[in-house]
Amino acid sequence: EVVIAILVAMASFSAFVVVAITILGLLIQGSSHPQLSSDFYSDICPDLLPIIQRQVQLAVAEERRMGASLLRLFFHDCFVN
Repeated sequence: EVVIAILVAMASFSAFVVVAITILGLLIQGSSHPQLSSDFYSDICPDLLPIIQRQVQLAVAEERRMGASLLRLFFHDCFVN
């Protein structure tokens, strides 16, 4: 009985440690990322906006409904919460 009680106590403590480390990790990760910014890619990919514009133009030229589809996608994903 004593051995079982010790094993149960160890299991409970181990579960507590796992939960505590997980919560601590989530708190640290959540506080280490700054807010989003509109110029995030300015330094690492300065040609990003022209690349996106060209790819969207190619997609719309290939499929005329693509412009409306993208607008609907952005509306539902970005504006409606």
